[in-house]
Amino acid sequence: MSADLLTADEYALVDAVTAMATTTGCPAARVVLAQGRLFTPAPWPRSGAPRRGAPGRCHRNALRVARILPGAYAEGYALTAEGTARAHAWCARADGTVLDPAWSEGEARAYLGVPMAAEFVLAFQQRTLTKTRFRGVLDEDVQARDAGRIFQAGVPLYGRLDVGRPHPLDEPPSSLSYSW
Repeated sequence: MSADLLTADEYALVDAVTAMATTTGCPAARVVLAQGRLFTPAPWPRSGAPRRGAPGRCHRNALRVARILPGAYAEGYALTAEGTARAHAWCARADGTVLDPAWSEGEARAYLGVPMAAEFVLAFQQRTLTKTRFRGVLDEDVQARDAGRIFQAGVPLYGRLDVGRPHPLDEPPSSLSYSW
């Protein structure tokens, strides 16, 4: 499915993230628009997958699963069943389907986020000393401690994976400077 063949839910999610980036100046939303990809919701595998984690700990759950299964750790936004865009983290298979270890099936209708290598996220977590309360690479409190580097330049190329589908605004906003 190309960027011009999006579902209504994917368009709604891209619109909501765009509004966050432009009206509230949310730096995480700007990074997701510049580097994010769309992902397809899928049911949790009946066999061969680790157990799901506790709700409310999506970043830790996604990182744990990404270290076990092939694919990517993804961080960005999900469109909930109620139609609200929420910051979230999940895993994605190479084909762009979602493995969401924190939310139950049907809780999200669309996903837009930056796919990252688990090794990059682990190194980031260790560098920022957030192992016990890991809230993600795009968390504003973590970025304040890390001088906002990712908010200024985006996730570096060596940390990203080519997983998921492009979205219609798949161009870097001029506010990000790519100087890694």
